[in-house]
Amino acid sequence: MAEMIIPYPQLQKILERTCELAVIKPRAEEMMDIVEKKLADLFEVAYENAKAERSETIKLRHIPITKGFRNSMNLFRAVIEGEGVEIEPIRKYVLKKIPGDIPLEEEVINELPTIAGTLFVLVGRVIKALHPEIRNVYPEHIEEAKKVLDYTL
Repeated sequence: MAEMIIPYPQLQKILERTCELAVIKPRAEEMMDIVEKKLADLFEVAYENAKAERSETIKLRHIPITKGFRNSMNLFRAVIEGEGVEIEPIRKYVLKKIPGDIPLEEEVINELPTIAGTLFVLVGRVIKALHPEIRNVYPEHIEEAKKVLDYTL
């Protein structure tokens, strides 16, 4: 299982407030696996975009962030302020996970915690959209969300 980008107790509160979902730690770890994969996918595309532009750095515009993703980023930002989530450990963790030969611009580095946290929120929001009646997250819900995100991100 993956290491948790956001401490589990905080993640639990974030998913409760953003998606009205309850998640136990093993399910949160399964969600983390998806987050890491989608983060790698986003930065693979960002790397390709930067390379195509012959850019010396990866800029925020190189990351394929859609309007829906941006809306979820705003939701995540609002919640983490209330939860007191420490951003620096998230930033350091995510920086270790991003491959690539092109350095990241400062703006991208600053947004890394929000991008990673938003991916958690997106997993939860997909689960809630597919199963509006549920409260507790089960493995089959996570697998469905993974499939949707594989098709869309």
